[in-house]
Amino acid sequence: MAEAPVKIEPKTLPIGYELQCYTIKSVLGQGGFGITYLAQDNTLEREVAIKEFMPRDIAGRGNDYTVQTINKELHEKLIWGMERFIREARTLSKFNHDNIVRVYSVFEANNTAYMVMSYEHGISFHEKLLRDGRPGEQELMHLLLGLIDGLEVLHEARFIHRDIKPGNIFIREDGTAILLDFGSARQAIGEETMTLTKVVTPGYAPFEQYYGRSDMQGPWTDIYSLGATIYKAITGEPPMDSTFRNRYTGEEAINEIWNELDKHSKEYSTFFLRAIEHALRSNHKERPQSVQEWRTMLEDPSVSTQTQWRLAAGSFNKKLSISESKTKKQNLYLAIAVAISLIFAVFVYIYVTYF
Repeated sequence: MAEAPVKIEPKTLPIGYELQCYTIKSVLGQGGFGITYLAQDNTLEREVAIKEFMPRDIAGRGNDYTVQTINKELHEKLIWGMERFIREARTLSKFNHDNIVRVYSVFEANNTAYMVMSYEHGISFHEKLLRDGRPGEQELMHLLLGLIDGLEVLHEARFIHRDIKPGNIFIREDGTAILLDFGSARQAIGEETMTLTKVVTPGYAPFEQYYGRSDMQGPWTDIYSLGATIYKAITGEPPMDSTFRNRYTGEEAINEIWNELDKHSKEYSTFFLRAIEHALRSNHKERPQSVQEWRTMLEDPSVSTQTQWRLAAGSFNKKLSISESKTKKQNLYLAIAVAISLIFAVFVYIYVTYF
């Protein structure tokens, strides 16, 4: 029999707390799976950001600042999640790209794990949209192409971000955009603990992220989320959640997105808006399959990209299939009408001849 959950008051590490060679200075942010601190690296004498693994649904902090599960049955899940958090940190530490947050190290303490990252000066893209309003196309293209460069490096290493949204994109003081707060470990934990709806962000997560296992996701998953982020910047609202959009037929789902984007055609070029719409297709096979393919669509409107050809072919085949289906139905109706006419003629002949 499972133990009754022990309520542990969630709390952050206090200012001044010594964590190995780091001193906690303030709390930068909190989420369902972690707490991020601003800290001083006393060895290298620089400021860093430290993310603490803290899945609030299954754990909290005790009076001695150690992380404890709310009951014993969840301890293995905490260890399992912590291992994936550490694995994610080790993977990210291998990347040294201007558009990806730099991970310096990862270590275990207080029954949990900590990821040490570069501390960047600037604001999140979410905050920037609130402060400055709708960006122009040139500004969005600059931001988008930089993030695509970062994603290309990640995807080549078979790593997917899985949680791109305005709050997880940081704009440095020089205008460079960087990807923060990767969601791969959270996605794995969500699948294990059956809390996927708390892991994904409505409006920014594609359909396959709600109901597909991690191995069903790929570059097209990040492309959808980044497309949704740009959609938000253009329209002021995120797109309709993919779980609702998936109820529509293909053309209805496309039009639902395109009709909103088209309202801003005086401010943004049609080919740019079309590239964003392609990224938001409900069916992942209809999206650009790589960031290289999507970059081509964004950079050169004169190029008939693989995506455009694939979609055109798909649309043609769909229409051809519908046309063939209609023809078959028409031929069937004609055959039935002819048969009925013949039967009627036979009855008339018999009636006239014998009656």
